[in-house]
Amino acid sequence: MVAVETKATSRTRQADARREELLRTSLRLFAERGVDGTTIADIATATGTAHGLVYHYFASKNDLLMAVLERFSFLEELRRLLVVSPDRPAVEVMTEIAVRFSALLSERADLLRLVSRESQTNPVVAAALGDVMAEGTRLIAAYLGARVVAGELRPHDTSVPARGLFWAIVTMHLAQAPDEGFEASLVDVLVNGLRPA
Repeated sequence: MVAVETKATSRTRQADARREELLRTSLRLFAERGVDGTTIADIATATGTAHGLVYHYFASKNDLLMAVLERFSFLEELRRLLVVSPDRPAVEVMTEIAVRFSALLSERADLLRLVSRESQTNPVVAAALGDVMAEGTRLIAAYLGARVVAGELRPHDTSVPARGLFWAIVTMHLAQAPDEGFEASLVDVLVNGLRPA
C-alpha cells in the first residue's frame, strides 16, 4: 500500500512540476513573441515536451493563457501588500505600498510585458489587467478614505491618487526607467502636493 501511495505521490509531483514548467515557459514566450506569435509547438519544443502532452494539461492555447495569467497574477500579492493599518500615516503607508508594488513589477517583468503587449487586443488579458487595477485602486482608496476621516488628509476623491500611484509605477516599469527611490518622491507629490512646505 505504501509503495502505491509513494508512486502516486511521485507522479503527482512530476505532473505538477511539468505543468509549472509549461506555465513558466509559456509566460516567457508570450512576453517575448506575443500570444499570437507563440504556438503550442513552440512551447512544447522549448520545454522538451511532446506536443500532445501540452494538450493533456491545457485544452487550448487560450486555456494556457488563462492559466498563465492566474498563476502569475499580481492580485494575491497586491492584496497582501495592501493589508495595512488604517491608523498609520499616509506618507509612510503609501511609500511602503509603492516600493513593494514596484519591486513586484520588477520580479514579474515577463508578466508586465505580456499584459502591456496583449491588453489592447486580447480581452482575456485586458480583463485580468482590469481586475488587478480595480482591486488595487479600491483597496488604496479605502485606506486613503480612512486617513480623510482621521483628519490627516483633506476630503477628496481617493480613487484619483490611488490610480495615479498604480499607473505611474506601471508606466515607469514599462519604460524601463524607474530611478532608485522614485516611489517616495511620487508618494510625496501625491500626498503632500506641489506646494512649498
